[in-house]
Amino acid sequence: MRTRCYQQLSAEERATVSLGLAQGHSLRTMARILGRAPSTVSREVARNTTPDGPYRACTAQRH
Repeated sequence: MRTRCYQQLSAEERATVSLGLAQGHSLRTMARILGRAPSTVSREVARNTTPDGPYRACTAQRH
């Protein structure tokens, strides 16, 4: 059985996602730019979007 290696997004990648979303880019576009799977970016955004506002890289990096 193959073990998957999980690597979180870096602070720079999170900033890229935050900026891209603010500019109206899709999650798939952001994933392609970062060279990551769309599901990785989707989970990152879902996990770190605040109830009162959009995804913020600085908030995500603290968790």
